[in-house]
Amino acid sequence: MARFIGAILGAAHAAANGAAGSLVDPFFNNGRVARILGDYWTGDAAQNDVVSLGYVDWSTRFDALSTIEFDDFGTAITLDVGVASNTANSGAGAVACLVNAQDVATAAGSASLLKSVAITNRHKPLWQLAGYASAQAARDATASDGGRAELIATLKGGDPTAGTLSWRVYGSPQ
Repeated sequence: MARFIGAILGAAHAAANGAAGSLVDPFFNNGRVARILGDYWTGDAAQNDVVSLGYVDWSTRFDALSTIEFDDFGTAITLDVGVASNTANSGAGAVACLVNAQDVATAAGSASLLKSVAITNRHKPLWQLAGYASAQAARDATASDGGRAELIATLKGGDPTAGTLSWRVYGSPQ
């Protein structure tokens, strides 16, 4: 019978001192998972309007518990979730680095905050998901925002109808 462990845990174990090494997941070494943001917005938006979900540190690692819930916003409307485009790295796809083109036109529903993040990348901190070279580079690029990342949701497509967007973001600041 084979015994398997995850790739991240396995790398941490391999780097430890042989068989005596710890099998503690490095994802949680610097903090436990907690709800870090949660709110809702109800209103009538226009095409490309942005809803601020809040600010987090660039070293935050998001948990799969994080969700975005939405009403039916009308015909041909999609939702992107990522970091604000006023950063120096906005060209790296950062405005949709977490959720890209979620259909919010067909019906009300929900999606994981990490919907567009590959499973093999879900353990990475936000600065890596947004395409920065380091956490410090991300903080420097957002110095006007206190060196923090503003998570945003952007309604795209046609002219959205009124609706509600809610979010619960869980993660671990490292």
